[in-house]
Formats: sequence, C-alpha cells, structure tokens
Amino acid sequence: MKTAQQLLQRGLNALDPWLDAVFPIATALICARQRLAGYSLLVIYLLLRLLQRSDHEPWRWILLSLLVVNAGLIIEDRDLRPGGASDYLIVALSFAAGFQRTKEQWIRGLLWMCSCILPLLVLSLAAGDKMIDGASSFSGFNINKLGFLAGLLTVLAYGWLRQAKSITNKCLAITALGFGITEALLTQSRASLAVPLLAIIVDLAISRRWTLKQLLATGALCLTLTSGAMYSWYFHTDTTYNLATDYRLGELNRAETIQCWFQTTARSSRGVWLGLGYGKPAQEQCGPERIPSLRKMEKSEGLQHAHNFYAQIFTESGIGGLILAAGLTMAGFRKAWNQHNHATQGFTLPLMIYLTLMALGITYWQVMMINQVLVGYSLAGLTATDRDPSAAGAAIPGTPPDASAQQG
Repeated sequence: MKTAQQLLQRGLNALDPWLDAVFPIATALICARQRLAGYSLLVIYLLLRLLQRSDHEPWRWILLSLLVVNAGLIIEDRDLRPGGASDYLIVALSFAAGFQRTKEQWIRGLLWMCSCILPLLVLSLAAGDKMIDGASSFSGFNINKLGFLAGLLTVLAYGWLRQAKSITNKCLAITALGFGITEALLTQSRASLAVPLLAIIVDLAISRRWTLKQLLATGALCLTLTSGAMYSWYFHTDTTYNLATDYRLGELNRAETIQCWFQTTARSSRGVWLGLGYGKPAQEQCGPERIPSLRKMEKSEGLQHAHNFYAQIFTESGIGGLILAAGLTMAGFRKAWNQHNHATQGFTLPLMIYLTLMALGITYWQVMMINQVLVGYSLAGLTATDRDPSAAGAAIPGTPPDASAQQG
C-alpha cells in the first residue's frame, strides 16, 4: 500500500511538465493589475516545486518551512518599498525549486519562461506612450523592471534556441527571441537591449574558432557600433531631443549613488564588517544634499536602492556579504563555462554574462517578485543533470539503478 508521501510524489510528477506554466499566467495577472493573485500563485508554485523529491531530500522541508513562515511577507504588495532579506530569500527558494532538473525538463521550462514575453508585449502595446513615463510605476513595472525582464527573457529565448532539437521548438524560440528584442525596444531601456545582445555575441564568439582576420574585422565592427551608440546616447548635442540629456543625467546619478552607498557604509568599522542593515539607512544619507544629480532631477530624496547589486549587498550585509556575492558569481561562471564546453546547457553562460553586467547597473531583483523568481529558477540551470534524481536509484547515492529497484 502506497504511503501518502508516495502518492504526493506521483501526483507532483504528473504535474511536473505543466507547473512552469505558472510563469506566463502570473506575469499576465501582474500585467492586469492583479498582483496579489500573481504573487500568491508564484508562492504556491514554489511550494509545489519544493515538495518534489522531498521524500528523498529532507533539506527541502527546511526551505518549505521558511517559505510558509514568510509567505505573508513575500506575497504583500512590494512596489516602491526598500529591499529586505525576503528579496534574497525568494531568489534562493526559486533556485532550490529548479535544483538538479534534467536537460529535457529545462527545455520545457525555457518554453514556459519565454512565454512570459507575450503578456509583457501586450501590456506594452496597450500602454503606448504611457509606458515610458519617467520613473513612475505602470502596473507594478517601471522601465528598469520591465527592461530587465525583457532582457532576461531574450537571453533565455536564445538559450532555448540553442538547446531546441525539433523544427517546431526552434521556430517558437526564434519567435520568442524576436518578441523579446521588440519588448526591449519598446521599453527604451538601453541596457535591456544592449546587454542581452552582448551576452549572445560573446557566447557565439567563444563557440567557434576564429581566424585573425575574422577576429579583427569583428572587433572593428563592434567598436564602430559601440562608438556610434555612445555618441548617440551621451554626446549628441541636438537640444530638441531631450532624452539624450536625460540619459546622461541618469547615468551620472547612478555613478554618484553607487559611490555614496559605498562611502556611507565604509564610514565606520561596523558598517564595513556588518553593513548598515536593510531598510533606508543609506537612502536617508544619500539624498539630494550629497548627490548633485538628484538636485538637478528635482528629487526630494535618495534612491531606494544602490543601482548596483554589489554596492547594495555591501551596504546591507558588509564585507562578508560582498565576498560571498563575488564568490558565488565566480563559481557560477566556472560552472557555466564547463557546461558550455561540454554542450550540456546552452543558456547558462549567456545568462551569467547578462546577470553580472546588469548587476553593475541595477539591483535587478528589487521588489519585483516575478523577476526574482525567474532569476533564481533560471540560475538553477547550473545544476542540471542528465538523469532525474527522483528516478529509481537516485534516492541512495552510489546505488546502481537495478539494485535500488530490487530493494523496493
């Protein structure tokens, strides 16, 4: 007679191919201003994913307990609220939800994750000019949040294309890639367009052998395109087009904010070793009185985040958190490089490039739960396996499959 746990695992395994459909559904709910429903659905998704293999992996019950205890904090409306420990918790739980899934499962997962671009594109087309309205929030998104998500989905669509084997999947991946680039263009976020394309170009460049002539020609082309973009964005003098001026002022504000957050934290030995904690300590000290660009932008208070992940984590948790973040980044690149060389995962290297470059300019998971879940879950691709850990024999490390089957 099967136990309740065995029945639960059988039911979860039957649901497994469809669970990731929660991503586009939750995105659609958020776009429709039903954020509470969207966030609640994501929490239920994490709960079900963590329950999978919990009969063989008891550590999952610890994470399940953390999820249940913090569910109220996670689900609450998080817009325009300073970050907290729950932001990191969501990313960690999402990583655990995708831990050690198979390559075949990841191909399905990429399909569902890339499907998130459809409600985003509908939202953007319906919003029209209202979507680009300074830094004001539109349906829970602003330009940075929406741009980051568009760029992330573009990179994932490229990874899906690399791993797709059937003509149907390849066509769908190409469509998702085109939609992702279109969404990035609609947000008018430079980083959401430039960084994914750079990540893809780097991945393609290291995937083939180059002659010296090809390398020089490609380098010259990239230098020309980069110089043209820099001139257009930062040095164009046409005063009838104010967006270029706004870009320069915005970049100056980011640089001054990052510098202020680092300096504020480093003022005391306690700040260096333990950080200033979560909430508003750095924001309150990095206001218009210390940042000239904020005065030019007529802002009454400082930014709620550092516009740099590493500055943010240093301010919140000190040098220990900064070292941990840097170490995890290097470990992620090492694993992604190995997967790239062995052709086991096509999306993890461009994903690491994208997330690391974006981390230098924004705190990419700030307050937007769908972004946090997709970041954590996609990073779990670094742990992909050839064989499902829940299969026979996986429960007992080192036990051959046939021996495990005989034990039943």
